[in-house]
Amino acid sequence: MKQTFDIKGMACAMCVKAVEKAVTPLEGMKEVNVSLIENVMTVEYDETVLSADKIIEAVSSAGYKASLPKAKGSDVKEKKELSVFWARFLPSLILLLPLVYFNMAGMMSWPHPADLSPYIQFVLAGGILIINRTFFKKGVMGVKNMAPGMDTLISLGAAAAFLYSTGLIIRNIIVTKSVLFTSILNKSNDTTPHSMYFFESAGMIFTLITLGKMLEANSKAHTMDAINALSDLTLGKITVIRDGEERTITSDAVRAKDIVYVREGERICADGTIIDGLGSVDKSALTGESVPEDVKAGDKVLSGSLCVSGFFKFNVEKAGEETTLYSIIRLVKEAAEKKAPIQQLADKISGYFVPVVTAISLITFIVWMVTGHGLFLALNFAISVLVISCPCALGLATPAAMMAGTGNAARHGILIRSSECLETAKDVDCVVLDKTGTLTAGVMTVTDVISTDEAHTEEYMIKASSLESGSKHPYAIAIRDYKEKNHSGEDLNVSDVENVPGGGLKGKIGGKEYYIGNAKFVSENGISLDDDTLRTIDKLSAEGKTVLLLAGESLYLTIALMDVIKEDSYKALSEFEKEGLSVILATGDNKITAEAIAKDLPVDRIYSEILPDDKFKIVEELQKDGKKVAMIGDGINDAPALVKADVGIAIGRGSDIAIDSGDFILMKDSLKDAAYALSLSKRTMKIIKENLFWAFFYNMIGIPIAAGVLFIPFGLRLTPAIAAACMSLSSLFVVTNALRLRK
Repeated sequence: MKQTFDIKGMACAMCVKAVEKAVTPLEGMKEVNVSLIENVMTVEYDETVLSADKIIEAVSSAGYKASLPKAKGSDVKEKKELSVFWARFLPSLILLLPLVYFNMAGMMSWPHPADLSPYIQFVLAGGILIINRTFFKKGVMGVKNMAPGMDTLISLGAAAAFLYSTGLIIRNIIVTKSVLFTSILNKSNDTTPHSMYFFESAGMIFTLITLGKMLEANSKAHTMDAINALSDLTLGKITVIRDGEERTITSDAVRAKDIVYVREGERICADGTIIDGLGSVDKSALTGESVPEDVKAGDKVLSGSLCVSGFFKFNVEKAGEETTLYSIIRLVKEAAEKKAPIQQLADKISGYFVPVVTAISLITFIVWMVTGHGLFLALNFAISVLVISCPCALGLATPAAMMAGTGNAARHGILIRSSECLETAKDVDCVVLDKTGTLTAGVMTVTDVISTDEAHTEEYMIKASSLESGSKHPYAIAIRDYKEKNHSGEDLNVSDVENVPGGGLKGKIGGKEYYIGNAKFVSENGISLDDDTLRTIDKLSAEGKTVLLLAGESLYLTIALMDVIKEDSYKALSEFEKEGLSVILATGDNKITAEAIAKDLPVDRIYSEILPDDKFKIVEELQKDGKKVAMIGDGINDAPALVKADVGIAIGRGSDIAIDSGDFILMKDSLKDAAYALSLSKRTMKIIKENLFWAFFYNMIGIPIAAGVLFIPFGLRLTPAIAAACMSLSSLFVVTNALRLRK
């Protein structure tokens, strides 16, 4: 069984590790994925052995709260998380402002009750610590579960600052004349007055960290915009016919076999087939396609689409979690949840981070004490090291970028199965293309019409269309479409139609015999072809086109048909060329057709007349040569190669088998989206590397400064409060940097 849980209280990569560590050993647990960005955990487990209650209990034992999701769609969770932070931040800020005043009043000669000031500061700081006691709780649980994280570090820092300051108060009350204590405190180089307390630092650490978490939660919520927007698409009331009665229900209550009314301006709530009416449907939210599509009875409609005009009824075939929309949401979430290799490396480093930082903090304290700089400075530097080095930025660097990248792709109608394939795609240096339906439209189109009498071209085309009116052959459909788009006349009555396999059609129009088919078929029926016509046929055939002739008593029309290259395929191939990718065309078409298609395209190599197994072998050979291969296809015959390739890109309008085999799924029938997907993978990995660099660089610079390396030469030191602000800013930076991928 697969189940998702909402998790509260996670702040960094170590929190994720703590939750995973608590749940993974449970008997019956198969797989655990925890998302720091979404604050959710997705698990797969044996429900005969393990229950949801036991999983929730295990998460609680680690110091976090788990619950089954309640809210559907929108940003309810993000708003709730922000409201919790506000409930802690505002009271903390109210207490912090007078705390800062009393702390500075003595130094600035501001009016204040000097004798009572330490006690007032004790109460104010204590109030802030109580309001934010969750940091202590999770910090202790982190140590208990052998997975200390951000909360452990800042709890140690705040506790040390508060306890030290409380110790000063106790000293003033009880042991003022203690020679031993005074001598330890008053080392010769300690220039800090005894009236200086750390209460303000203890309170400010928690207040600034809470503020940083608020800003971070707000930024993280934006990385979820794509999913939230998709989730909101089908919310609302709908009208259905169920059991012969018309009812108004909520969209999440719709089920298979319902008949749903859709009016102008309404969203389609499920997948199904139109049974009555006409309309125009905008599918841009699903596919990124901006042009609405006209639909009628018999056409399929998808959940999340918008009816921009018209009115129709459709029969529900897939509802709820079975719909296309839900599949998209699930794929985007799964891609964000599964950890890419680069994220696994960051998590591994984070595992050693907290113990190392704690050791550095302890060494810092000892060094400053041994060198005779006093307890106040030693504590200042030790606490600053703890606070500035929290691993939040390190934990957020990868998942924030992954979520923003996959969300961007979803808005463009590109679905990504996992973050791992997004990382792999950045290294692709060779693209193998299927032709039919991928590079080309996948349907035959009339490209040339040559008439023996221009004045009667329309008349001849109507006769050709009439002869083909009863056929479902791709050539017949193409001729009828051409006639509909270019000529207004009605089809004529045709009798005695006969289909000659491998040749063409013949039939009678107005009592006269007409033929449409290849040159051999027409010649066999007594129609002579002159040299000019034969040269024209040869020329068109050399261009990879299929040539049909219309004849009666003599030749009337020469019609050329071809599966033409899609307009955006030219742009896609140009993008591949700009990126320095090697492009290979692999098709089952004959050599003449394949070479004619690729003649004006930036294609490096052509494989023609190949079988499905050959595409697999082509990919395999390229990989043996050291190439990172992306295979792009749409048919059943492409599935083996899609699986074998380093990155499989499936055209969404292709076969289900091809789609199931792809790492990237293009909802639009556009090769240009494949180029965008590969480009996006490079952008995403670039952002991740920037984030990881910043997270590591920040700590490499911040920890030594916090430890006091600039104090002796320049007199500069970081207070714990400034260290807390720097830590929050580092986390905010990596999330904000990741949000650049939303553009």
